[in-house]
Amino acid sequence: MSNGASHAGAAFYRFAVRAFVILMALLILSAARGGMAAAEPSLPDPEVSILTGASADLTLQDLLADPNQYRFVQTARNRIPARFSPDPVWMKVRITSQDPMHVLMSLTPSFIDLIDVYVADEAPGLTAADFSHSALGARRPLAQSGYSGLDEVVPLDLDAGATKVIFIRAQASGVTLLLNLKLFQPVAHVIHTAYVTTSGGMVLGSMFLLFVTQLLLFRLNRDPLYLYLALSTVSAAGYHFSNLGYSRLLLFPSGGTGNDIFLAFFSSFGLIVGALTTRQVFELWDRKHWMYWFCMVSLAIGVACTLAVFVGLNLYFAPIRNLTVQIFVAVTACYSLFTLKRGDSSSFIRTAAYLVLFLGLTATLLYYWNVPWLPEVASKGYAVACLVEALLLTIMLSWRLRLASHLNTALQTQALEVARDAEQKAVDLVQERTQELAAAKQTAEAALAAEMEQKKEQVRFMEVISHQYRTPLATVRSNVDTIELSLGADDDVNRQRIARIRRGISRLVEVLDVNLDRSRIQGSALEPQKSRVAIKPLTLDIVRRARDLMPDADIVISLQPPVEQLKIEVDGHMFGLVLINLLENAVKYSAPAGGRPVTLVVAARDDAVLFSVVDHGIGIPPDEIETVLAAKVRGSNIDEIGGTGLGLSLVSRIIAAHGGKLDLESVEGHGTTVTVQLPRH
Repeated sequence: MSNGASHAGAAFYRFAVRAFVILMALLILSAARGGMAAAEPSLPDPEVSILTGASADLTLQDLLADPNQYRFVQTARNRIPARFSPDPVWMKVRITSQDPMHVLMSLTPSFIDLIDVYVADEAPGLTAADFSHSALGARRPLAQSGYSGLDEVVPLDLDAGATKVIFIRAQASGVTLLLNLKLFQPVAHVIHTAYVTTSGGMVLGSMFLLFVTQLLLFRLNRDPLYLYLALSTVSAAGYHFSNLGYSRLLLFPSGGTGNDIFLAFFSSFGLIVGALTTRQVFELWDRKHWMYWFCMVSLAIGVACTLAVFVGLNLYFAPIRNLTVQIFVAVTACYSLFTLKRGDSSSFIRTAAYLVLFLGLTATLLYYWNVPWLPEVASKGYAVACLVEALLLTIMLSWRLRLASHLNTALQTQALEVARDAEQKAVDLVQERTQELAAAKQTAEAALAAEMEQKKEQVRFMEVISHQYRTPLATVRSNVDTIELSLGADDDVNRQRIARIRRGISRLVEVLDVNLDRSRIQGSALEPQKSRVAIKPLTLDIVRRARDLMPDADIVISLQPPVEQLKIEVDGHMFGLVLINLLENAVKYSAPAGGRPVTLVVAARDDAVLFSVVDHGIGIPPDEIETVLAAKVRGSNIDEIGGTGLGLSLVSRIIAAHGGKLDLESVEGHGTTVTVQLPRH
C-alpha cells in the first residue's frame, strides 16, 4: 500500500465523519420540516376513500351513473398504499372548507404513469360533464400550470361551507403504484418545494462528492471495494434522483416510458452492486461459506430484474426484487452483528452501515404499507440510507487505511532499524572477507610466483641439459665420421653400425629439442611468431623429426592436392610441436592394438587447411571426449601406458593461439582421429 493512499484514506476519514454529522442533521431537519408541513392547521382535512373491487374498465361516468354499485372505503391516510398491478385505482376525495381559500392539491410521487383528476362542486345529480379534468402522470408531458414539476399539482378554489368532490384515477403499468395526497397554501407549497429542492440537492451533491472521492481513493489504492462503493453511490443517487422527481422534471419532461425505466433500473442495479459490495466488505471468498452463496444468489436475482426492466417486465419482477432486497438487507445486518470484533473499529462502522440501511429500508416499507404515524420523509428513508451506508463503508475503508498508515510508519521505522543493523553487519562482514581475500591473494601470489620460478628453473634445467648433451654428442658424431673415413670400402658391417650410431644421436638430439620446446611453451604465454611457410616442406620436416623420435613407428603421410602448392602463416616450432605430440599419442595408443600404421592427412578447403592424425588404437570412451583436452586429464582406458595428460592440453592452447580449431573424433576400441584446422588466409 502506498503512502499516498494511506494519507488520502486518513484525510477522507476525517472528511467523511464531518459529512456524516452534517447529513444526520439534515435528515433530522427534514423529518421536522415534513412533520410541520403535514400538520398545517389552516387547511381543511380532506376525506379520502378508495374504491374496492375491480376497476380496470371503469370510467367516471360509470361511477356517477350508479354510485351505490361501487363501494369506496375510507382510509386514515390520504394515500393509495403501494401495490404491484397494472390495473387503475380510483380514489374519491371530499374537501369542505369553512373559509374561502385557494389551495394546491399535491399528488406524489411524480413517477406514477397516469393520473386523471376530476374536480366538481358537490351537488345532486352530478354528471361527467360537471367535472373539470386534469391529465397528469409521468407518461404525459409536464403540466403547463407553472407549479413545480417535482409533484403533480391541481389548484383548487374552495368556497366557504361548500364541498369539493374529486375523483382521482391512478394507474402504473411499469412501476409501483403509490399515491399521496396533500393540500398546500400557495406560499407554503413554494416553501415546501424550495426545501425539498434544497435538501434533495444537498443530498445529491453529497453523493456526487462521495462518488468522486471513492474514485480518487480507488486510483490511489486499487481495492475493488472502492469501485463497488462508487457504483453503490451511483445507484443510490439514481434512485434518489428519480424518487424526488428530478428525473421526471429534468430528463423526461415530455413523458413516455423513460422515467419508468430509469427508476426501475437503479432499483434493480442497487441489488447487484449491494451483493458485490457485501461480498467484498466481508471478504467472502470461500465458496463453502453460506454467506458467499447468499450474495451470489442475490446478485443473480438483481441481474435478472435489471434485464426485465428493458423488456417491459419490471412490474412482474419488482415484487421479487423488493422481497429479495428486504431479505438481503435484513440478513446482512444480522450477519454484521455476528461478525463484530472487539477492538476492531472498522467492524463496528461496518455494522452501523448495514443497520442504517436496514432501518432506512424498514421506514420506507412501513410508509408504503400505510402505517399512519410515519411522516412523508420516511418514503425517502431507503434512498438516504443507501447514501449513509456507502458513506459509512467508505469511512470504514478510510479507517483501515488510517490504521495501515500508522502500521506502515511503524514498519518503516522498524525496517530502517533492521536495515541499519544489517548494513553494519554487512560492513563488518565485508571488512572480514576483505582481510581474508587479501590474505588469500598473498598466498595465491606467492604460490604463483613459486610455480613460475619452478617453471623457469625447469626451462633453465632443460637448456643446461640440452647444452651439456649437445657438446659430447657433437664430439661423438665427429669421431664417428672420422672412423667411417678409415673404414674400407667393403666393410659394410661397421658402416651399418656407424649408421645406427648416427640415428641414435639424431634421436637423442630430437628428444632434447622437443622437450626443451615443451618446457618453454609451458613456462610462458603463448605468443606465436608467425611466418609464411610452404605446407609440404613444413609437414615433411615435422614427420622426419617424429620418425627420429620414434624410429620404430609406422607413420604414413598423405598430402592431398592442392596442398603441395599452398602456404600458411604459422609459428614453425610451435606447430611442429603440435603435430609431433599428436603423432606421438597416436603411435603410443596404437601399440596395445597391434601397432597399426598412423596416418597424417593434409587437405585444403576454401577457408582452412586440415591436418588429420588418424590411428587405429584403443580410442577414447565416448563420455570422456569432451574432457581429455583439459590439462592433466587422461582417458580411463589407458591402463599402464605412460603419460602426463599435458599433450592434448598443450596442443589445444597452441591451436587456439593460431586462431585455429581442434576436432576430436573417437570410437573406443577402433581408433581416434584428431583434426587441426588452421586459417588458410
